[in-house]
Amino acid sequence: MPFIKPGYEILTPIDGLAELQAIERAARVCYKSEAAITEDGESAKKLIRRLIKSGHEAMLEHSFLSVEFTVDRGVTHELVRHRLCSFAQESTRYCNYFAEKFGKSVKFVIPYFFA
Repeated sequence: MPFIKPGYEILTPIDGLAELQAIERAARVCYKSEAAITEDGESAKKLIRRLIKSGHEAMLEHSFLSVEFTVDRGVTHELVRHRLCSFAQESTRYCNYFAEKFGKSVKFVIPYFFA
């Protein structure tokens, strides 16, 4: 039975300024202040600081990032409890682990706390 190490892979290309500007564009609709958007991104940085300080974090949902995690099932149970994210999880119900594509074997993720 194979053992695999936990890990992650970021699937979305990240451009920090573009992410901030996407959030700013959506947030400014709330305040009808689209005319305040600057191309250099400075207006986005200022607005997002104010949003966070005032507790208006819902606007941060207008950005996205996809990450593939290789973790044990217990960790996924903790992750899926958070509303801010959407999840796609490998199905232990519908995957035939004894098929060729899985190496005819079940793999176990080594818990991160094991040395």
